[in-house]
Amino acid sequence: MNDDATLLQGYAHHRSESDFAELVRRHVNLVYSAALRQVNGDVHLAQDVTQVVFTDLARKGSSLANHRVLAGWLFTSTRFAAAKLVRGEQRRRFREQEAQSMQEISSSDLSASLDWERVRPVLDQALSELSERDRDAILLRYLEGRDFAQVGEKLALSDNAARMRVDRAVDKLRALLARRGVTSTAAALALALANQAVVAAPAGLALTVTGAALAGAAVTGTTAATLTFMSLTKLQIGIAATVVLAGAGAYVVQEKGNAALRHELASMQQPSAEISQLRESNRQLARAASEAASLRVDDAELVRLRDEAAAVQERLQTNARAATKPPAVTQAVPIPGEIYDIAQLDQKPQLVRPVSPTYPYDMSRAGIGGNVLVEFLIDATGKVSDAHVLQSSRREFEASAVLAVNRWQFDPGRKGGQMVKTKVSQLIEYNLDSTADADWF
Repeated sequence: MNDDATLLQGYAHHRSESDFAELVRRHVNLVYSAALRQVNGDVHLAQDVTQVVFTDLARKGSSLANHRVLAGWLFTSTRFAAAKLVRGEQRRRFREQEAQSMQEISSSDLSASLDWERVRPVLDQALSELSERDRDAILLRYLEGRDFAQVGEKLALSDNAARMRVDRAVDKLRALLARRGVTSTAAALALALANQAVVAAPAGLALTVTGAALAGAAVTGTTAATLTFMSLTKLQIGIAATVVLAGAGAYVVQEKGNAALRHELASMQQPSAEISQLRESNRQLARAASEAASLRVDDAELVRLRDEAAAVQERLQTNARAATKPPAVTQAVPIPGEIYDIAQLDQKPQLVRPVSPTYPYDMSRAGIGGNVLVEFLIDATGKVSDAHVLQSSRREFEASAVLAVNRWQFDPGRKGGQMVKTKVSQLIEYNLDSTADADWF
């Protein structure tokens, strides 16, 4: 079977009317369906648009003879012709028809009817925004009903590459429709294109268009441009008998084509190995993105905890400095009596009432340990006085250590059998497991 380019060359070079008639037969459903959408379902106006497009094809046959995908040119030409005829009128008529159709749709089939009613007005505009290669893939596959082998032959691709090209094109078309408020899955859109986008042209339209286009190509450009469908009435009457048989055959072929498309679309919905692999890759990427987001949250939490620990440390240092200042009374009153060191005693003091230092809350919460060396006096009665810090690993522990030491009670040290004052120092350690004193003196 000759391809479009061969038929168009045959008509352009040899004026073969049979070749042109075959071109019209092949593409009349595509053009008529696109025109019908563009004129918002006006059957008579769609026929006029179809007539103008094929008349233009007949006039420009020589320049289009080398065009690889004729369907693309026909689609674009249909859009321009329809826009020229219905500009201004189309928008108003669409709104009125949409409002009426929404009132008439029953609740049982609302979603199915409404979806196509929303897709139909914007489908051609979305198709026109696709690249030429993607648009040709959709036109050949769904609006002309070709299988993937035929699509691949037209686009110089393998069967599998043609399938992938069509799938990507449908997904891009779905995204363009989503921008216009029409959301659906790619499979649902493909099914709608196969079942709804192509409408069989009225019986006999192909024969009528062929005769009119060939006649129009012979007249001047002005006459051809103003040719309308109404001028073909007599020709229609003359071929009425042929039309009935041709129309019935076309209907049967169309129904078989739609059934094949529905079967192929059903098989497309079963995920192939490649699609399964891509889905698994997408899931892995999603998990990686989630883990990255979690790490960002952990980093932010760590920064917050560091800032909080720094603030706590500064506050504790301030409190410790204030708490370890010796009272004015203690500095002013001297302690009478001789003071001995541990080494000078006959008997060392013995702690009889210990008080454990309190672990500062903020340091415990931050997990920080340390130690404090406290020097103090034990008088002849065993009481502690003049407790002060000699050194510490962290100032936050100093106030707690001094406060605990001041509350200790001792059996005082002895010298020559007498209880005496003793100067001692004690290392107090802080850790998270316990707060314990080290070896005594």
